[in-house]
This record gives sequence, structure tokens and C-alpha cells, in this order.
Amino acid sequence: MTRLGDDTVHGFDHGRKSSIGTSAVQLVPTSQKATRGVQLKAASGNSAAVYVGNSDVTTDSADATDGFPLAAGEGLFVAVDDANKIYLRAASGTQKVFYLVL
Repeated sequence: MTRLGDDTVHGFDHGRKSSIGTSAVQLVPTSQKATRGVQLKAASGNSAAVYVGNSDVTTDSADATDGFPLAAGEGLFVAVDDANKIYLRAASGTQKVFYLVL
């Protein structure tokens, strides 16, 4: 198994997704290819959990579609080939997530 850091990536991109509310939104609106995956980090000032999942992601309301919760300051690595496959949804309010596409 390869760990992040065992191999060199030949480029990366980064950014922030703001205004994550109670409806699912894509991390990035257009295709953004990833060689290794995407590192996410919920903003430390967030007041509610941000849920990570597919386009049907829900926030602690349905067993089959609930996303992976990120509390303020928590991070998650998602091994996907395109950052636009990741959707975010907040439990309440307006939250932010920072990302690195590797």
C-alpha cells in the first residue's frame, strides 16, 4: 500500500469552498483531475459539521445517504480521481472547507 508522501506528485491545486449550506454543493464546479486524491479540512471557525459524500449527501438524517461528518478543524483524505466528484453539505448555517487536489 502506498502512503501519501511515499510518492512525489507532479503538481497540485488548492482552494476554499465557502457558503456550504444545507443543500449539497460540489467542491469544485468543473472537472479538476487528481492523481492521488483530495485533502479536505473544515475551517476551524465552522459552527456546524460539514458532511462529505456524493451528490445525494445528507446530514445525519438517512442511513443510506449520510455523508462523512467533519467537525470544525477536522480533515479527511478522499482518494478520488476528480475533485468535482466530492459534494459537501452543512448541518446548519454557512460553513467553509479548504482543499488540496493532489
